[in-house]
Amino acid sequence: MFRIPHRLAFVACALMASSALAQPEIALVAAAGGPQSVDVINKLTGTGEFSTVTYINAQTVTPTLAELQAYDAVLCWSNNTFLSADGLGDVLADYVDAGGGVVVAVFATSTTTVGRSLGGRFRSGGYEIIPTQGGNTTGAATLGTILLPGHPTMTGVSTFIGGTSSPRPTTTTVSSHGYHVALWSDGKTLVAASSTYPNRIDLGFYPPSRDGVSTSWDPATDGARMLANALLATMNITPPCDTDVNCDGALNGFDIQATEEAVNGDFTNFCLPSADLNGDGSENGFDIETEEQRVNGAPC
Repeated sequence: MFRIPHRLAFVACALMASSALAQPEIALVAAAGGPQSVDVINKLTGTGEFSTVTYINAQTVTPTLAELQAYDAVLCWSNNTFLSADGLGDVLADYVDAGGGVVVAVFATSTTTVGRSLGGRFRSGGYEIIPTQGGNTTGAATLGTILLPGHPTMTGVSTFIGGTSSPRPTTTTVSSHGYHVALWSDGKTLVAASSTYPNRIDLGFYPPSRDGVSTSWDPATDGARMLANALLATMNITPPCDTDVNCDGALNGFDIQATEEAVNGDFTNFCLPSADLNGDGSENGFDIETEEQRVNGAPC
């Protein structure tokens, strides 16, 4: 069955003291080697954030929308060829439209190899954040500038060592609706989010750690936390009750200005995953009005 967004589930369960909050269930939809996928399962399970982590081998099967709707969010990556890059792209676009969270990572976000990046409506419909088929850069790199430290993908993230290979996108650009959250030490995209699709995040690193691929990221650093945070952030798309929308530690007119900029597509100074502050399903002047009211003392 398709679940309501996780934060809504929290609200519902909080009203029933006898009920415990069920942790989300996620799916890994990947075209990659077995040991690599097992490593990602282990790393995400080890964060304690998810009740189940299920692997779907996209080399041999293309899941249906109904099958994906059994999960709260999906992590997709590749190192081999998808059974159907177009078919999977169509399904993931439909899943996003239905409210499901989708995180896409290297090499699906960067490879030039035919059949290893998402096609279909995912590409033609503009669901990408990091433009695919832009090529890969390798060579040791680490966590660089965190542009939006208050963004939920960066919670608890302080170190990241990408390993001797550190595969990452060559391009530093993002789509027209995308914005950078964090960069690699060489300025390449590490984490990017979308102002149009709050249930979409792209990662500029390869999900398996050094435990699965000898040249990949150091599991003693915060790669698993970034993976988990990205998935959780795509589920957390209801209006945040957080007035300090620019995350500078103060509540003032700069928060109103940041909200106005975000409503107009500029998330540079806006650290929340969505500018839909009043929960009406769109980002517009009413959200600016909502932020003005909060800055002036109105409760959430």
